Amino acid sequence: MSDTINFNLSNFTLTDAVLPYFGGTAGEACRLAATAYWEKQNTTFQQQLNEVMMTDLYKTAKSYCQPQIDSYNIASGVVCVLQQKLKGDYNMTYGQFWQEGNVYFDGDYDLATMFSQTSNFTLVGGISTCFADCYTGVGPGCDEFKSFIPNYGKVSVQDYCSLAWGGIDTQYNEIKLCAAKAIGEPSNTNLTALDYVNIFRYQSATQKQCAYQYCYPVLGDEITNTSCPSNKTSSSVGNSASTSGSENYFINNWRRSQAIMLLVFGWLASNY
Repeated sequence: MSDTINFNLSNFTLTDAVLPYFGGTAGEACRLAATAYWEKQNTTFQQQLNEVMMTDLYKTAKSYCQPQIDSYNIASGVVCVLQQKLKGDYNMTYGQFWQEGNVYFDGDYDLATMFSQTSNFTLVGGISTCFADCYTGVGPGCDEFKSFIPNYGKVSVQDYCSLAWGGIDTQYNEIKLCAAKAIGEPSNTNLTALDYVNIFRYQSATQKQCAYQYCYPVLGDEITNTSCPSNKTSSSVGNSASTSGSENYFINNWRRSQAIMLLVFGWLASNY
């Protein structure tokens, strides 16, 4: 699906932007233009999301999670601006990867996409412990969904980091976690409400750690070493993660990363 937008970055000075962390006025204008372009296409998918957004359950989650939605929109504005700024220097856009166009530049719509995934937040749905692995194919955090993602592994680590996709994914998981807290009612009788929420806490924690390890390896190592000081390592993955050595790093250290996140998960559960 095309994700062309009617937006000219040259009309903005970016004086209030702090890329890749905050897109400022340009970021907000860019994502709104992107969303408007997608809405004009009036796809079946959009109509389905609009139906979800009319339900009381969605409205409850949106009201409860508005701060997370706002943070998501900031992150998506950053991605939108960077895609315009670096146009021609990358393989595909965020929307092209997920094949649904610019719907992912709007937090309200992205919240709506979560309802079918989770059967209205009664099921967990699919869990990917590292979206970055879906994009790059470097690590095993997305293996479960490999056959379902046509663009799996087609994005370089450099593009993933330079376009700040980790930021939008982090905020996606924050919305999902928030909605689980607001309206989650697990259909599995073996899961308490707290158990259900903590599964999403776990996913959010693993996503963050994975994104750091890809794009900010020093910080990623600090998180690792602080949590498990006996497993000190120096990854220096950065933008060279397309190499076989970096691939081995992710594969060989995956169980350790899972252990670290289980520690975080346990702490969060006890402090909920």
